[in-house]
Amino acid sequence: MKRLLSTKILDPKAEALLKGAGFFLQQYDALEIEFMPVHMESLPAIFSSRNAVKACFGNPTAKPAEIVPECFCVGNKTASLLEQYGQRVIAQEADASRLARLIVKKHAHKSFIYYCSDRRLDTLPDELKAAGIPLEERIAYKTKFRKQSFENPFDGILFFSPSGVQSFLEGNELGDAWALCIGSTTAGEAKKYTDKIKIAKQPEAMALAELAIQFFSKNTTDIHE
Repeated sequence: MKRLLSTKILDPKAEALLKGAGFFLQQYDALEIEFMPVHMESLPAIFSSRNAVKACFGNPTAKPAEIVPECFCVGNKTASLLEQYGQRVIAQEADASRLARLIVKKHAHKSFIYYCSDRRLDTLPDELKAAGIPLEERIAYKTKFRKQSFENPFDGILFFSPSGVQSFLEGNELGDAWALCIGSTTAGEAKKYTDKIKIAKQPEAMALAELAIQFFSKNTTDIHE
């Protein structure tokens, strides 16, 4: 039986899919999110995660702008959540680098506010600033590591963010496990520690679960045997 570790508690559908495929599945939340008081303004806004959206629109200490004219975001689920809060999504991309390139190409005349984590990557702000696009950053939430050590090895570890990779490695080693990553940005962090990396076709938990099933169905040797 293949052993998988998810560094995020999966939704019931993804969990059922993996267990139904015969995996031994262990789960924990590698990250703890603390929402910050956020003051928003009526300027085009960038969101690279659902946590940033929740911090701005679902956080009682936030002060949402009366009108956010345009939203730009990373990921389908981030876009869907923005729309649930009545926001207008102008563009979405699978990762921060692609979103930055789209903004540089089509929206370089605008000024933006980037609502992000205190552990945000440099990719998006660096690319926009290099293109001379005005960008103000506001910390919408803090990301804290939840350290947990695991004695038994895993065949695969599901990672959902670069911070999740960092948090896991504070108390563990990857060893021979495959790093199954939700996107290229997360894979970039994992690549600092291993070459055994696979990336989901879509930045979604279900796509990551499907990746694990497809990949391990072709690789039958269990690490723990």
